Amino acid sequence: MVNFRQIEAFHAIMLMGTTTRAAELLGVSQPAISRLLKQLEHATQLTLFKRSGGRLLPTQEGILFHKEVDKSFLTLERLKIAADDIRNYGSGNLRICGLPALGFSFIPHLISQFLGNRPSRIAISMETANSETVRDLVAAGQFDIGFAAEEIETTGVVAEQFAMPPAVCVLPHGHKLAEKAVIEAADIVSEPFISLSRTDRARRRIDAVFDHIGGERQVVVETHYALSVCHFVQRGLGVGLVNPYCLDAVPVGSVVVRPFMPRITFRTLMIFPPHRPVTGLVQDFREIARHNSTSFLLDVLNRFGALATPEAKRALGTLQEPGPWIRNPMA
Repeated sequence: MVNFRQIEAFHAIMLMGTTTRAAELLGVSQPAISRLLKQLEHATQLTLFKRSGGRLLPTQEGILFHKEVDKSFLTLERLKIAADDIRNYGSGNLRICGLPALGFSFIPHLISQFLGNRPSRIAISMETANSETVRDLVAAGQFDIGFAAEEIETTGVVAEQFAMPPAVCVLPHGHKLAEKAVIEAADIVSEPFISLSRTDRARRRIDAVFDHIGGERQVVVETHYALSVCHFVQRGLGVGLVNPYCLDAVPVGSVVVRPFMPRITFRTLMIFPPHRPVTGLVQDFREIARHNSTSFLLDVLNRFGALATPEAKRALGTLQEPGPWIRNPMA
């Protein structure tokens, strides 16, 4: 006999791609997921997956069966949302998650804008996590909208390119390079360097720039988060290259910010759960995010004096024009 736990395990495997990640999503052990899948295949007399090289690949039977399962989960998710709305006095609920570079700066700004324009009560849930976790939460339907770095696996979510801000160089206060309007790669080859993690695609683009000029940086610390890079720079441990969105969470005057050449971009996606229309509160928040992205960044860079000279403005591009910064293929 088929039961809900078996269906839930199957649905999680289809969303996450592996039994290990499905187990993490459901908060159970990997053997428990495998056992539930085996029970479901026995109860339905279907071969839902084939095993190849230690991986589970859905069969045609599995794909067709999941289409029906997905309809049921979509109905359940709509009932859950309806219950949430009723519990919150019918005022609506919006669940947002994002990577730290935006989650500690830009997203709170957006929520303030969003709520400030609405007389009725809105219940907001907000979570900050690494991009892979953001992806998994959105794919599972636990959040309505997510902001993640482009390196995530986009299978199982609806993704659109959101922003492409250029990397800026952060220097300790009083650093000798602060006299320069624009920092070039050759300037920091010999400087202690605070680096992003090796798993970060932006890190790979940064590495490629220094490989091209034949310069080997003195990496003293590696970290996953741009905000952590800034914290190490504040303490004088080195210089770093970061996503400028994170600077809103850094005290003005604690670091020096300069444009960096050659231009390196931090590519960010806006993602949504699959098979759910982007309407209502989600669409409204999406539009506010688009409308505020460039003006927010321009304000942050001006506060840190990163646009103080014509040379700096040329290096960063025309920030008032959204073209270089935002692309919306779904618009």
